[in-house]
Amino acid sequence: MNQEENYFENTKSKLRQYVDKRILLLRLQATEKVSRLASALITITVIVIVALFLLIFLSFTAGYWLASLTGSLVIGFGIVTLFYLVLFLFAALFLRRMLQDFFVNKFIKLLTKKD
Repeated sequence: MNQEENYFENTKSKLRQYVDKRILLLRLQATEKVSRLASALITITVIVIVALFLLIFLSFTAGYWLASLTGSLVIGFGIVTLFYLVLFLFAALFLRRMLQDFFVNKFIKLLTKKD
């Protein structure tokens, strides 16, 4: 009888160790995925901010250049604004679904990546 009790105690102890290690593994995996996601979001945010500054300065440059060609600041900056409006409408009407699928796939790939 004592040998059976020892067996069950050992099994119970091993099972508890296994469950504890499994929980630790899941926590570590979740931490890795959250860290990857946070790092990707920070990187993307920095890239987007730099790209926006670049776009703003290029827009001012194009606006002033077109103003010098047309002789009017309003017309020069109006042309730049019209260009962005057409670009926005094109993206909203034709590229929205494609861009959405692209970002969803990137997000899923980031979360399921095994390194």
